[in-house]
Amino acid sequence: MKKAIFGIFVVSMFALASCGGNKDEQQQALDSLNQALDQAVQDLNTQVDSLNATMDTTATQPAQ
Repeated sequence: MKKAIFGIFVVSMFALASCGGNKDEQQQALDSLNQALDQAVQDLNTQVDSLNATMDTTATQPAQ
């Protein structure tokens, strides 16, 4: 999943960089995209950590 997000990030960077326009606007768009992707990665990591904790708890409980 992280590879998919990174791939989207790279493609978006190239797409924004290839567009003509004001450099400041491009930089703001890239910064905004970078912040959104950072937040998405943090959310994903939180969900994975939560899932791992749940799996660890379930796996260590004795069978009844």
